[in-house]
Amino acid sequence: MSGGKRRPPEPVLFIDRDAWSRALGESLSAAGITHVAHHQRFAPAALDEEWLAVAGAEGWLVLTRDQNIRRRPNELAAVKAARVCLFVLGQGNLSAAETAQIVVAAHPQMLRAARGARRPAVFTLTRSGAIRQLKLR
Repeated sequence: MSGGKRRPPEPVLFIDRDAWSRALGESLSAAGITHVAHHQRFAPAALDEEWLAVAGAEGWLVLTRDQNIRRRPNELAAVKAARVCLFVLGQGNLSAAETAQIVVAAHPQMLRAARGARRPAVFTLTRSGAIRQLKLR
């Protein structure tokens, strides 16, 4: 190995239970994107505050469909306390295949956005693949 700098490993993408589908998991695996599905680490009824704390401690990027996570006081407090980097799918009516296509295509931009953001950070990910940072209250 040469004396060049090593890039840190890419953060793991955590998929919240409401965003998970087999199609998404298969697409992420095929693209070589390291990910963890909610059901792989948590009980189905695990509180968002529980998995948000773990996601923050692990440094995971979080993908969810739950657009209200930043509006519920207890969940927003958990996002802030865990210093999570959260990506919220902007449209709730996407098919599993559409979601998979969008997330895989947007993954490089998600990584760039996460690297450039002060945590906690919340972003929307739109159908077109656009990423926009939201202000936290």
